[in-house]
Amino acid sequence: MAKRRQYEELEDIELSPEEDAAISQKIYEAEAELEELRISFRWGKDQLLVVKKAAKKMGVPYQTFMKMAVFQHALDVLKDIEATG
Repeated sequence: MAKRRQYEELEDIELSPEEDAAISQKIYEAEAELEELRISFRWGKDQLLVVKKAAKKMGVPYQTFMKMAVFQHALDVLKDIEATG
């Protein structure tokens, strides 16, 4: 069972528009994360190096690249299956 943390409520403060946007984005990401499932799997070192290299060339983190690639491949497979009946 997870430990419950004690938090102290702080006074309201004025934020710059940039700070407000950054904090709002973090809150959005945290809330979205609650809806996500986590998975893990084992890969060989060479396989992961290839993925990391491709991700770097696309300018995205390798974990984001993996999610994009797996999702796109799944969509392609489903589309092919539907096309063939």
